[in-house]
Amino acid sequence: MTPIHEQTDCVIRRLKTQESMRNVRFVRAFSDENIETPIHGFLAAVSIISTSQSQDFVGGLASSGVRGCMYTAEVEIRVYSPYHENGNGLSELVSAMLTGLKEADEEKLITAAAASSIEFDNELNSVFRKLCFTMEFCLCEEGSA
Repeated sequence: MTPIHEQTDCVIRRLKTQESMRNVRFVRAFSDENIETPIHGFLAAVSIISTSQSQDFVGGLASSGVRGCMYTAEVEIRVYSPYHENGNGLSELVSAMLTGLKEADEEKLITAAAASSIEFDNELNSVFRKLCFTMEFCLCEEGSA
């Protein structure tokens, strides 16, 4: 597993333990995990939609004795609600997730977070909102340059 996946999983694990997430089923997007169609209850599909890595000094400001890889990842959580419930509670849940990310991000890696408007998914016969957040972190080591 890559450092980006490890950090993402850590944040999501902490988010899942929050009381407001007790009725949400979290899955990895594009995995072999079965998703019922139509869905019953809230479903959160987590995916890493973009990543980057750069070799650099930490923040460009560290001494030449500290080297590290800077990682950036954009993570998307598609939060689905059954269509027959008209998305009841979807916006409240996404708001709770945005707030919950602050608690789940103990290492303070998340630099930005936002949520989309409500959309419809024909395949899952559901409504959904996308919650996206960006994480940045550095794996550093000390040594000579």
